[in-house]
Amino acid sequence: MDEPRGRDQVRIGFIGAGTLGNGLALALAARGYRVVAVSSRSPSSAEDLAGRIPGCEALARPQELADICDLAFITTPDDVISQVAAQVQWHHGQGVVHCSGAEPLDILEPAARLGAITGSFHPFQTFACLEAHEETVERLEGTTFSVEGQGWLLAFLEGVAHRLGGKAILVRPEDRAIYHASAVMSCGYLVALLKAAADIWQAMGVPQDEALPVILHLASSTLTNLSRAGIDATVTGPLVRGDTTTVQRHLEALESRLPRLISLYCSLSLESLPLAQERVSREKLEAMEKLIKDYTSRYISQTHANILATD
Repeated sequence: MDEPRGRDQVRIGFIGAGTLGNGLALALAARGYRVVAVSSRSPSSAEDLAGRIPGCEALARPQELADICDLAFITTPDDVISQVAAQVQWHHGQGVVHCSGAEPLDILEPAARLGAITGSFHPFQTFACLEAHEETVERLEGTTFSVEGQGWLLAFLEGVAHRLGGKAILVRPEDRAIYHASAVMSCGYLVALLKAAADIWQAMGVPQDEALPVILHLASSTLTNLSRAGIDATVTGPLVRGDTTTVQRHLEALESRLPRLISLYCSLSLESLPLAQERVSREKLEAMEKLIKDYTSRYISQTHANILATD
C-alpha cells in the first residue's frame, strides 16, 4: 500500500507519554510532522505533552487515537507493547510502530493480523532531562536509529531518521537484544559506573554533589579523546602501564572501605586487560590477571558465605 498521504500530512499519534514518547513527539513536531494525538495511562502526562504541541490532543484511550491517526508510535514500556497492540482495533494499511530497542517486529503481530503495516523505530540516544523542542532536536542530531518496517512505512521511518538529523540502520531480529544491551551499557550503566566513582569520594568524606563535577570533568575529557582518537589511543591507567602494585593497592583499599565495588572493579579490569596487550609484557599481563581473578574468587566466596550465614 502507498503512503496514506504526503509526508507532512501523515497524522501521527503516540501511545505512551513517558520519556521516550515525549522526546520523539516533540522532535517530530519540531521537524514539521503532524503529531495530532497522545494517549497515556497517565491522563496528566498525555495532557502535558499535548499541550506543548500545537494541534495535538490528549485522548483517554488508545482506540480513540487509532481511529484518527495514520501512524501510531507505541512508546510504552516494552512489557506492555504487545498488550497495547492486541487491545486496539487497527485499520487496514495503518502504520503501527514500536520503539523498543530489544523487541523484534513480531511483537506487533496482533496489529499485523488486522491489516496494519508494522515497524520499529529505536533511537540509540537518551531522552532524559529534555524539556523543549529545541533541546530534543539538538540531541537527535547525529543519532543512529534502528529502523524496520513493511510497505510504505519503512521508507517513511527512514525519512524520519534523516529529517531528525540522524541515520537509519537495520538491526537483525536475532541481534536486537544484544544491540539494546550496548545501548544500556553506553548510557544507564555508564551512569552507574560514575555513581560508583562518586561513592568512593563519599567514602573519603566528600559529598556526591561536590565529587560529581570533579568526576565529570575527567569523564568528559575521556569521551572527547575517544571521539578524536579512538579506543587504543585513549585508554590509560595502571593496567596499560603494567603497574601491578597499584592495582593491588586499589583492590586492598576497596576491600577495606567499599568491598561491594570489588566485583565491578575486577570485571572492568579483566575487560581492560586486552587493551594492554600491545604495551605490557606477557608476564605482567599474567600477573595482573591472576591478581584480579584471585580477588574475584575471594569476593565471590565471601559473598556466598555471607548468604549462607543469613539463611
